[in-house]
Amino acid sequence: MKTKHLNMVLSFSILSGTMPIYNNFHFLNKKHETVVALESVHEASRIGHAKELLGSKEYTLSEASQIESPLQLNRRIYAEIQQALPARYKSRARQITQTLIKESAFYKMDPVFVMAIIKTESLFNPLALGGYGEIGLMQLKPDTAEWIAKKFDLPYEGPETLKNPQANIRIGLAYMNLLRNSFSKKAVSYVSAYNMGPLNVRRLLAQNIKPQEYSSKVMTNYSKIYSRLANERSEILVAVH
Repeated sequence: MKTKHLNMVLSFSILSGTMPIYNNFHFLNKKHETVVALESVHEASRIGHAKELLGSKEYTLSEASQIESPLQLNRRIYAEIQQALPARYKSRARQITQTLIKESAFYKMDPVFVMAIIKTESLFNPLALGGYGEIGLMQLKPDTAEWIAKKFDLPYEGPETLKNPQANIRIGLAYMNLLRNSFSKKAVSYVSAYNMGPLNVRRLLAQNIKPQEYSSKVMTNYSKIYSRLANERSEILVAVH
């Protein structure tokens, strides 16, 4: 973001070396400790936001509408995030996924859209540093993050906070939601504003120029992620204890 002003025995074959969390189940790890299942994706919010981003007609033709098992979408998102994170953060994939899904539901956003923003901004590197001072998964500038944190009463203890993936997502989504409402939920405008700032977007719109470069990148990543999620195949054996 470049603006200066405003992150059970189970068999799973999607990705080697990963262990997903399943809806309504617990599983036992190697130490026989129970791990609570991931929160489910809020399906109505996901679909509603996808239609907002794509348009209703385009949505029906998109892979966002072709998710075969919405009830298992959370574990697919988990697997995608776990694969994308740097090695040192893979053990935190579950917590990061949980935050992303929960915060997306709170703001009635599609969690896959949030993943597309993170992919575009930082390639899922929690320690990524941008050329304008942006930090972390959602590439937030410290002054923007501090302003948003104060406005929405979110914990913030300086720039180091933004290196925490969960904190970065919470602040980043609060900011995105603010922009979304400021631009009357017009996707191209608020997505572009996340990158170039709301004032710059308004200047372009006043000149009848529609900013598209950044939003096109985000939507390309959005489509690619959905393509993987929609076409993913897995073999799941669940033993209920």
